[in-house]
Amino acid sequence: MAARKGQLTETTTLLPTHSSPQVSRKRVFAAVAAVLAAGGLFSWLLLAFSRHGVADTSSKRLSSAAVGRYLHITDLHVDPNYVEGATTYSQCHRRPPHILPPDYDSAKDGHAHTGRFGIPQAKCDSPVALINATSEHLRREWAHKLDFVIWTGDSGRHDGDPEQPRTFEQIVEGNDIAANALRRAFKKIPIVPNIGNNDISPHNELAAPGHKRARKTFRALARSWHPLVPKDQMATFHYGGYFAKDVVDYDGGKGGITALSLNTIYWYRANAKVGGCRAKDSPGLAQLAWIRYQMRRARMRNRDIILLGHVLPNRDNYRPSCYHGYARTVTQTVPPPSLKSSGSEELVNVPPLSLKSSGSEELVNVHAQLFGHSNVDVWAFVGQEAKWINSHDPLGIVASNATDKRLWWEREVDEESGRFGKLIRDVWSADVTHVAISQPDERAWEDMEDDPQVHFAESADHIVPVVNATAKQTLPNDFVETLLKEFERVLVQNPQNPRLGVTTISPSIIPKYVPSFRIFHYLRSQPASGERWWHLPVGTLLDYDVYWANIHKLNTKANVDVRSFFTRLYRFSDVYKIDDLSINSYLKWAERLLSSKALRKRFRSLTYLGTQ
Repeated sequence: MAARKGQLTETTTLLPTHSSPQVSRKRVFAAVAAVLAAGGLFSWLLLAFSRHGVADTSSKRLSSAAVGRYLHITDLHVDPNYVEGATTYSQCHRRPPHILPPDYDSAKDGHAHTGRFGIPQAKCDSPVALINATSEHLRREWAHKLDFVIWTGDSGRHDGDPEQPRTFEQIVEGNDIAANALRRAFKKIPIVPNIGNNDISPHNELAAPGHKRARKTFRALARSWHPLVPKDQMATFHYGGYFAKDVVDYDGGKGGITALSLNTIYWYRANAKVGGCRAKDSPGLAQLAWIRYQMRRARMRNRDIILLGHVLPNRDNYRPSCYHGYARTVTQTVPPPSLKSSGSEELVNVPPLSLKSSGSEELVNVHAQLFGHSNVDVWAFVGQEAKWINSHDPLGIVASNATDKRLWWEREVDEESGRFGKLIRDVWSADVTHVAISQPDERAWEDMEDDPQVHFAESADHIVPVVNATAKQTLPNDFVETLLKEFERVLVQNPQNPRLGVTTISPSIIPKYVPSFRIFHYLRSQPASGERWWHLPVGTLLDYDVYWANIHKLNTKANVDVRSFFTRLYRFSDVYKIDDLSINSYLKWAERLLSSKALRKRFRSLTYLGTQ
């Protein structure tokens, strides 16, 4: 029997519909019964959370012509070796029977649920069918609604199957498939790709610019992504794996947004091939200098900045000198929030945003900081520890000049002098596809002086870094609890003009939990006086929606309607009752979160897409 138009069959490829604002009680009960019958408890839990999207109270306020939209998609982890019906023990590569450990309980493996579109909450990667479905969904439902696409890396599969070790060629193949899927979906709008820690081989290890393996990696990815890296940025990309790309001009022709695609692997603790960001020839420090150079260019061109990368900047992920260098370079200066007034649930007296650096020059507006890697749906503050950077010097990165607050490398970028002036002239501003880069051999880079291990002790007044060269660093056991402690730290400390920014992690396409993506809404043009958001600057982030695919249920269907493959799980403003995504709004929301047990419970559930 032929599939009806708009349905997905085994030979076709695979998008969201907005639910009606009102759903009758009978329809809700019928939907619950159907889902319980088809997918069990897991699907019921997801349906419960997806009802946030059904109870839509803000669609009208986001339909204004002044509002633009863009997609953030991440961690596709394409696995051409995925086998439907395989065991998760084999990383979904082999059906039973196959060799298993003597004590392995195959009844708990879940291979019966390893379906066409993947398996949620397992260690398997994304089948090509899921990538095709996502591409077709985005093409049909979103290509005509979006201004641009942010794609934050990790398109290669994981290297977790000892019987099928991953090769560099397979990493390139995964990026080929992912890039083709996105190019097919979005033929006429800008796409900004990014390097993840599984887009390099071995994973997490990337040598400094100029080394053979780094050159091989950057050139192979440039070919896979072509023509997504601008031609005039190819020299920069071949040098360090990062680049800049204009993605949208604001209505009226006054400015726009430039995306900076960062190579976070040069700051990542797990990358043993490079050191921290203190040495003058550090690739991590060079990237910080490049960001400052791009911010200067953006300020001259009246453009805002989106920072996108794979690994989230925080104290656990980045080397200390790189994290604090990043925080210093990109975060805005905002007045501290007042203490909560008695009996009030809101912050009081939060002054307008101040965009001034320590040197008092105006900073370019950082529109957003978007990351992937962790597969969760969450946001965090960045830069909250930076108060002690300006008064202490445990990592050797702060300038000592009392009148000029710039660091030595910041002066070199601003004055285009020294090492970074040469990089600006020879590489970063070079309109060429390749430059010759002379670097020391790889052994010298591996021997580069590294950051000491640092842990943090808290006093009543501030956070004090305690340097210990042998202290072992471990990732937190409870991601959400760690975030809540960070929120509390931001709200209770009260330094003068703290540097502060907001980073967001978007959920992944790989079904670590469930396949998901975000749609961001931002102010693309200035509303007329008196209209909603007329007081906000153009470029301000307003809201975001999270969309998910219930592959547990979709795997049971022979024909799948592409229009409902992804549906909205929730809208941020509906769930958390905030007006926009400015820093001050996040500060207000963080305080409400810390004071409400029910809100923290919801935050935890949505962090993991309703699966925990």
